[in-house]
Amino acid sequence: MLNTKGFTLIELLIAMLVTMIILGGAYAVFNTQQRQTTIQTNVSDAQQNLRAAMDFLSREVRMAGYNPEQTTANFGISDIQFRDIDDNNDATGNSYICFSWDQDSDGVLDNDETIDISLVNSATITPGVSDLFLRRPNVSADRNVLASNIIAIGLAYAIDSDSDGELEQDGAGNTLWLVDADNDRDWDSLNINTGATADIGTAVDTRAIRAVRIWMLSQAQAPDPNYIDPNTYIVGSHVVIPNNNFRHRILERIILCRNMGLD
Repeated sequence: MLNTKGFTLIELLIAMLVTMIILGGAYAVFNTQQRQTTIQTNVSDAQQNLRAAMDFLSREVRMAGYNPEQTTANFGISDIQFRDIDDNNDATGNSYICFSWDQDSDGVLDNDETIDISLVNSATITPGVSDLFLRRPNVSADRNVLASNIIAIGLAYAIDSDSDGELEQDGAGNTLWLVDADNDRDWDSLNINTGATADIGTAVDTRAIRAVRIWMLSQAQAPDPNYIDPNTYIVGSHVVIPNNNFRHRILERIILCRNMGLD
C-alpha cells in the first residue's frame, strides 16, 4: 500500500518560495532601519559636534577685551583677516579671529592669553577635512582641536565707531554686519542672506567691534551613498555648495562683546 503522507515537490517549492519572500522582506526592513539609524547617528554626531564648538567659541569670544584691572594692556580683538587651509593670510580662505582677554585678572597681557581660532586641514586628525583649531600663537605653534568635520566658519562684526553705545546700522535700519573680505584693512558690508560683500571705504578698527556673528557648517563623519546634499549654505561671506554624499548642519549665533570699549 502506497504511503501518501509527506509533502510533494511542488509543496516544498512553494514553501521555500514563501520562506524566501518572508526572509527578503525581513532583510529589507532590517537594512532600512539600519541605514536610518546610521543616518540619524551621523546627523546627531554632527549636530552635537557643532553645538560643542559653538558653545566654546562663544564663551571665549564673549570674554575678548576682559581686563578687570582696567590697565593700559591691549586686550581685545587684534586680527580678523581671512586665512587659507594652511593658516596663511589669504582673502580667498576661511574666516579667522585672534583675540585676548585677562585670564588671570592681573592686568597684564601674558603670552598665553592671546588666542586665535582658524580652520586647518590636519593630516593627523581628519585628512581632507578642515577642523576647527585653537592656538596660543605667543606660546606655541601647536593647535588644539575644538571640533572635527567643521568645513566652514563665517565671522562678521558689528561696530560702534562713534562710541555712542549703539551698533552702526545700514540704510534700512538694520545692524550693519562687516567683514574684511579682501584683507585690505577696509571694512566691507555683508549681506547675511547672500554672502555678498561691498567695500564701504572705512578702515578696520577692531577696537570698535561690539558684537561677533558666527556661522559654522559641519559635515557628518560618514557619507550616505543614497543621499546627495543639494543645498547652498551661506556661512557669513562664504557660499558653500557641498553637492556630495555627506549630510551637513549649520548653526548661527550672535555674541555680544561686553568687555570691548570699556576703557
